[in-house]
Amino acid sequence: MGLFDSVSRALGSLRPLSDQELEDEREALREQYVSSGDVDKATALYNELHRYDEEMTRRANEAYDRENLNPPEPRRREHGWYLPNDD
Repeated sequence: MGLFDSVSRALGSLRPLSDQELEDEREALREQYVSSGDVDKATALYNELHRYDEEMTRRANEAYDRENLNPPEPRRREHGWYLPNDD
């Protein structure tokens, strides 16, 4: 697994990073973004921050799905034109 992790990391994947490493690297990028004076560099850092945010959100959603195996039933209507008629 280590070989695949190093290859995917070299290609830009954030999946092999642990949660703590991901947070630490994101914080370092955020500090570079805040202190950046160049607009082009700031734009690249901003886009990279969004990549980190998407990975963190994906991990949080997966953790939520693991903890909540049975999602709640959808709400049904009694009256209302904007709700589905399948009740």
